[in-house]
Amino acid sequence: MSENLPLADQSADEGVWRALVEKSLKGARWERLVSRTAEGLEIKPLYRETDFATSTDVSGFPGAAPFVRGARTNGPWLVRQSYDHPDLEHTNRDILADLQGGVGAIELVVDPAGARGIAVKDARDLDRALADVIIEAAPVSLDAGAHATDIAPLLIAKLKGVAAPGTALNIDLLAQPDTHRAAALDLAIAASQAHPHLSALRIDARPFHESGGGETQEIAAALATGVWYLRLLTERGMAADDAARILRFSLAVGADVLVEAAKLRALRLCWARVTEAFAVAPENRAAHIHAFTSRRTLTRYDAWTNILRVTTSAFAAAIGGADEITTLPFTDALGVATPFARRLARNTQNVLLEEAHLAHVADPAGGAWFAEALTRELSHAAWSIMQALEAQGGILAALQIGEFQTDIATARDARMTAFATRKETITGVTDFPLLGESAPEVARPRAEPLPYHGLAPIRWAEPFEALRGRAERITPRPAVFFANLGALSEFGPRANFARNLLAVGGIAGIGAEMEYVSGNALLAAYKASGALVAIICGTDARYGDNMALTAEALRDAGCRHIILAGEPRGTDLIQQFVWSGCDAIGALRSLHAALGVA
Repeated sequence: MSENLPLADQSADEGVWRALVEKSLKGARWERLVSRTAEGLEIKPLYRETDFATSTDVSGFPGAAPFVRGARTNGPWLVRQSYDHPDLEHTNRDILADLQGGVGAIELVVDPAGARGIAVKDARDLDRALADVIIEAAPVSLDAGAHATDIAPLLIAKLKGVAAPGTALNIDLLAQPDTHRAAALDLAIAASQAHPHLSALRIDARPFHESGGGETQEIAAALATGVWYLRLLTERGMAADDAARILRFSLAVGADVLVEAAKLRALRLCWARVTEAFAVAPENRAAHIHAFTSRRTLTRYDAWTNILRVTTSAFAAAIGGADEITTLPFTDALGVATPFARRLARNTQNVLLEEAHLAHVADPAGGAWFAEALTRELSHAAWSIMQALEAQGGILAALQIGEFQTDIATARDARMTAFATRKETITGVTDFPLLGESAPEVARPRAEPLPYHGLAPIRWAEPFEALRGRAERITPRPAVFFANLGALSEFGPRANFARNLLAVGGIAGIGAEMEYVSGNALLAAYKASGALVAIICGTDARYGDNMALTAEALRDAGCRHIILAGEPRGTDLIQQFVWSGCDAIGALRSLHAALGVA
């Protein structure tokens, strides 16, 4: 800092700072540094007391209403790992290994058919999956989807009247067939009355996230579902405080640490307002949040980078105040995890707890002007969407109408466009792909997930992975010849861009760094390559007449498809143009067609 702007001078004129910033930007406006969330909420490069008045903050203390700063007051979050291998004995081995490795709670993903979870069909199957597990010390929760009314009674019977805190049936009423919904609600009410520490109903926002929804849409869906649950329970005669007690939220958390942490804080702020409207006592207004690391961010290619995605997602959940965290294995996009992948997943949380000491400080982002301002902005936007859902008759009616799914699809498509134009990147997939890599092992493939009220789960990397997969099934690998003009220092930037783009689609580059002393040398190299497609790389100044001459010579030499690395310009000799910001998926599809990739 200079003498004119001392660090301790809180009254420093922001206008002076902005002027200095714009000077360093060579005259560009300060607004160039303003970014936005995927839903358009503004993120400024500087936040001050004027953005959020901490002196009048009503967030309260950690563990106290309105619980913006978290509900936990007695230690770290609960490490709850999930299990979905269909084989009962295999699942049991995974559970016992994880419990020895530091996991504190269990989530059983159950599918009696064994296609999308553990093949538990009766009490004996559940006993086999949980053999030698002390469920009083390692509380069990379920993820049984539409099978909840069949599976939840099996866990209730196994409890033998005693449910340790953290035990959860996790019945998702939205996931139940219409004919089962009333029975599922009756089951939840009866179980919660018999077991005071048991959580019966799950408010699951994950399907809205995993299908491409934005942060405010996720919060709004969770709030509207929670309102529906509270109405159903209180109409059945349950006290509002008791109804709030048996509800648990499940959220997926992505890798944008500060935005995702603010998402969890915003949900708690909004839920406190909802429960206040239902006359719930202040001490019972906390939203209990089980955070799962996001599936939609994971990749099949360069899957090792998922280790960092899972870590940053878990970090976001931790500083956002999640009560329970599940870290997915880094191979989740490829299939059911091996013991090695499971070990990495659980130890990610162990490192965050024991070495990073994240649980030693409550709400570490609290009081930061950015975190507080974004928490409120997310809250206001989500509340408006929730009110719109309520105006349609509530969450169930809104999903039957279908407008909310359309809104989520719009958000998903906008985000996909950002990836396609590489305004957003996926390391190892849209940027820095490594052709010929070996994928890590998985225990077995996993069946495709089922839609949820018309919402189909996606991964951001899928369209790129599909293109690359098609090319990799061809032997030899499709390749493009680089017709470079000038010196490496000239064509290098565009050649590097083009080589990266080709690799995204599984296409190799021939001679991406080669300099040619003459046009004849370039043509000789092209003929020797055997390629049927070429890309011309150089500077705009080099292109001039050289571009047309080179394209004509390549065509005469048998080149079927000529690409230019640069923005479109008037010429009939070039079939395709690629440039920074172009639609990479569309460009690669066109290139695949030219190369004969089916």
